[in-house]
Amino acid sequence: MAAIFGSVMFVMASYAAPAYAAGEDVFVVPRVTVQAKAKSATSAKATAQLQGRRRAIDILLRRLTVEEDWVYLPTLATGEPAVAISDLERGVITLTDRDLELLESGFEVYNEKSSSSTYRAFITYRFKPDTIRKLLRDARIPYSEVQTRTALVIPVLQTKNGTYLWEENNPWMAAWKIRPYDNELTPMIAPLGDLEDTATITARQALALNENALYEIAQRYSVSQVIVAHAFLQQIDGEDRLRVRLINGFRESGNVDSLDELGQFEGDEQFAGTYRQGPATNEYIPAKVGEIISESWYKQPSGNFPTLAERSIEGAIAKYAKPWKTRTLIDHSASALLSVSAHYRSLGEWGKIRSALVSTPLIGYVQVRSFSRRGAEMLIQAYGDPTKLIVAMEAQGLALWSDDGDFWMIATPGAAREVQRGSRRKGRGRLGDAGSEDYRYRPASFDEQGEQPAKTEQGY
Repeated sequence: MAAIFGSVMFVMASYAAPAYAAGEDVFVVPRVTVQAKAKSATSAKATAQLQGRRRAIDILLRRLTVEEDWVYLPTLATGEPAVAISDLERGVITLTDRDLELLESGFEVYNEKSSSSTYRAFITYRFKPDTIRKLLRDARIPYSEVQTRTALVIPVLQTKNGTYLWEENNPWMAAWKIRPYDNELTPMIAPLGDLEDTATITARQALALNENALYEIAQRYSVSQVIVAHAFLQQIDGEDRLRVRLINGFRESGNVDSLDELGQFEGDEQFAGTYRQGPATNEYIPAKVGEIISESWYKQPSGNFPTLAERSIEGAIAKYAKPWKTRTLIDHSASALLSVSAHYRSLGEWGKIRSALVSTPLIGYVQVRSFSRRGAEMLIQAYGDPTKLIVAMEAQGLALWSDDGDFWMIATPGAAREVQRGSRRKGRGRLGDAGSEDYRYRPASFDEQGEQPAKTEQGY
């Protein structure tokens, strides 16, 4: 028992300090293209890096917030001031060049090229998580930093001349590889494109949602979801016109639906830069296999497909991420105290629950009020709608549920099934109801009264 209670004290120590390492990848903006021209190489480099920093923080703030709140953000990418919109619920964020430097924790430069008057490079910018959180919190702007599981993207390009996937002249694949997208809230990775990949799946199999081929490629990259990024390119009257569909190609336990994968454009009126999402994306993940989870149209004068591709990829990812972002927003203006029972079959499972709670920014603090070999009673402060915590825990591979909205339970899926079976037999699944000695617990008093949690907010 001494060892068990030692574990409890360790848990409390962990909750008392910032512990968001698991989610800090979202505060990294990788491989931003920078270039500038000036009277000297030094001036060109400084100008390019400043422009890149502005572009990177612009990407980051829009990554974390919903589109409806973008009017309160500074339009940093173009160097313009923030839109002068404010109300009682939100504040306008203004940032000087010096402010931008203070938000940055570091940067890495790749493929640097310069002359006597020009500079160009790719730069990965890293920003300070706590400083960014405070910036948004002070402006009363809800944000999300919870990532869903990583998906593999299969970029298929279709033109009048053919369909391309692994070919060297597939600029659509190149566009997905030029900048990583695994720092998004809905992280995605592109395949290597090596001999094993080419032997596993073809462009036609990808568009046909060949179940075996998609399963094999998912197994190779150890992902639970594969998304087919189908780009249909036409050149009309000197314009590149691009339709981009993100199609849910494979998901664990999914079923393949039919899809008209080689459909034509319905008309030029569709090319207005608008988008629509698949019907089930209102509820978001898990979308059905075969479902179009994002669809967009873009056009620009012919001659610079890489720019068009980058813009369309960013737009497609933003639309795909919108439902997930909405469901995981952190709103610090409202919070709730939840009584939660953790059920586990081993200290390893308890460690998984503990790690998930520590890494979830939707939680302000956790008080472990009692602890045993099979369960723990906790009081948790959750920001915003408590049901958003369900989504965050699902992303961590855990089940969080409530039968009445007052008392909550958390467990691994296997332990949750056992608890729910026991609940049906004996009523509520609270600790002690199972009738086993393993479910008995002793109070763990971490404050004098044993009732109120310590008023410390984790990570803030």
